[in-house]
Amino acid sequence: MSYGWQTTLDRYSKGYPNKSAMGKLTFSEIDIKMISETSALVFGKWELEREKDHPWGLFTLVFSLTDDGWRIVHDHTSSGK
Repeated sequence: MSYGWQTTLDRYSKGYPNKSAMGKLTFSEIDIKMISETSALVFGKWELEREKDHPWGLFTLVFSLTDDGWRIVHDHTSSGK
């Protein structure tokens, strides 16, 4: 588990050091459920297309409406491969 913007950025940069490693990320099967006027639950599927593999998985996000707009306050992402 990780917390905070910098921790997430550092982990991302280590795992995806260049464009080849990054691949092309797409999202599909997105379902948004409003759970209040200021909160939303988002489900979906992610897929990463790279030269040597094609990982995918599911995600659940909780969005909250803040003074700065909608922000992700919780992210649970799993790998299907």
